[in-house]
Amino acid sequence: GDLNSKQREYLNDISASSRTLLAIINDILDLATIDAGALELKLAPVRVESVVDTAVLGVRDRANRARLILDIRVAEDADEFIADEARVRQVLYNLLSNAIGFSKPSDTVSISAWREAGMMVFAVEDRGVGIPREQQQRVLERFETRTQGSKHRGAGLGLSIVKSLVELHGGSMSLESEPGRGTRVTVRFPEVTVAPGANPA
Repeated sequence: GDLNSKQREYLNDISASSRTLLAIINDILDLATIDAGALELKLAPVRVESVVDTAVLGVRDRANRARLILDIRVAEDADEFIADEARVRQVLYNLLSNAIGFSKPSDTVSISAWREAGMMVFAVEDRGVGIPREQQQRVLERFETRTQGSKHRGAGLGLSIVKSLVELHGGSMSLESEPGRGTRVTVRFPEVTVAPGANPA
């Protein structure tokens, strides 16, 4: 029969929790595969604007519920690069999810992309609670999770999987943060990723 509003609310919560659990399991499997040296990148041209839009779409409902503003800025020359599109999308999704989790209502979470010195650069920035300097290295470790005074509590895999996937592409990740002023995470992908073990052309 028809569901009443309370039943529908319960089912929505169960569905959201199931998706979160699946994401955690997939992250754990990915990390195990990377550690075993068995994760193969599926390299192809990646349209920057498209991969950013898809990652944003994945978090838009959550951002709306949290009453956050999403600011998207893609430079004109940030058009295409060679990488594993699914993994780039996973990186951006994790960064956006993390930023949303530590933001306050009416805050702005921004994602930007541009070219710089042979790299395709993406940055995700929030104006949330921030991370004390002495804890910034630890948040990149696996299963290291801190609420930093927010309601957000995850498995502590988001930034770790981001770092691993970016480095697998031959790129790098950096984090800048200050308590009370927010966090900015920047990832840099080579414009042309070379598969591990392959000889560059």
